[in-house]
Amino acid sequence: MEVIQSVGNNQSLLKNLLQQLSDAIAIIEVIDEKALYTYFNPTMKRVYGELENCFLADIYCEKKYTPLWKTLKEADSSPKQLVNGSDAENAPYYVDYKIQSIKRGSVYLLFIKMDAGTAFDLLEKKERELSESESRYESLVETSPDAVFVHDEKDQIVYVNQSGLRMIGAERKTDLLGKDIKSFVHNESAQSVRDRIAILLAGGFVKGPIERQMKRLDGSVIDVEVHGSVVKYQEVKAVQSICRNISERRKQQEQLEEMAFYDQLTQVPNRRSFFEKLEKEWKRVEEQKSILALLFFDLDNFKQINDRYGHQVGDELLVIFTKRLNQGLRKSDTLSRLGGDEFVILLTDLNSVDHPRLVADRMLDRVLQPIHLQGSEIEISVSIGVSIYPEHGTSQGDLLTKADRALYVAKENGRRSVSVYSPE
Repeated sequence: MEVIQSVGNNQSLLKNLLQQLSDAIAIIEVIDEKALYTYFNPTMKRVYGELENCFLADIYCEKKYTPLWKTLKEADSSPKQLVNGSDAENAPYYVDYKIQSIKRGSVYLLFIKMDAGTAFDLLEKKERELSESESRYESLVETSPDAVFVHDEKDQIVYVNQSGLRMIGAERKTDLLGKDIKSFVHNESAQSVRDRIAILLAGGFVKGPIERQMKRLDGSVIDVEVHGSVVKYQEVKAVQSICRNISERRKQQEQLEEMAFYDQLTQVPNRRSFFEKLEKEWKRVEEQKSILALLFFDLDNFKQINDRYGHQVGDELLVIFTKRLNQGLRKSDTLSRLGGDEFVILLTDLNSVDHPRLVADRMLDRVLQPIHLQGSEIEISVSIGVSIYPEHGTSQGDLLTKADRALYVAKENGRRSVSVYSPE
């Protein structure tokens, strides 16, 4: 200790000297009335762990911290002397620690004599606490319904719970330990996963949970919800990824979306879906200066069919009717049910203003064929009104109104016909 005292305030030389000592030594600096560890020599690190740049008040409870702070103040009153620290409450897990003020009020040397027995006892205690801590962690997560993966700074899996094994389709933990966690992510690049993990390891924040797809060992893919955080596993910084299988939830969401946008009887897009599609296509045709058309359909005698044959037959007729219409359309065209016996076809990417009339005539011939249901031959009649952008209007409202007017004219002309809007 005399040699250490002779070095004085030269911290660079002091740290070089402390590196060689077998005793546990740390440097404490007081900044704004807060004690901070700024240096641990190798023995101190080995026995007490990586606590450099940690505030003592954040590490120890008040009963452990208060005596240590009191000893720091006492050292200020006895410069160049080692002051014995109070071991009340075994604070803070030190044995016979001493403190010397190097720079009064701001820099202190903490010294712990490490004889063989003391070092062995402390290391044994630390290992026991670590083992107990890891046992508590594993006991907690082993029964979790969510999959838990712990992966190190090289992205290799170092721990997985039973739910994680089931999620990936593995039989034993050895099937996954050492594997790269990135290799199980399906719909994201490995670099993107690595970047997100790097943010966590650097102390950054990644908003979660996030939804991803995960590859199982059998090649199948499931939807998962992932939340990541930094943990210490076996005294090493690692990332804990908690994954929840949301495949069933995603399936239910898709079913709800289908119910919201598709007619449940005919399985064609509904009114809501039609107007969203029209809005999207309208912006595109305006940008590309192309042609768009609406074909309004109305079954002329649908009420009489319902009254005569019943609603079940009426429903079956509507299904057959929509199938006939769909069979005559291109992939870029959209058939929607607006409600009841009213339907609309949205034609896009047209090369000529004559094309919508040709499509309407072809549809009329197709749907006028008799339908055979429950031993009866049912004749159906349909009227079609057509409006074309930009010839008949430059707004969605104009085009919809004029298609409706054209449909009215078709009905006035005896039904069973096609009418293209005309201002006359």
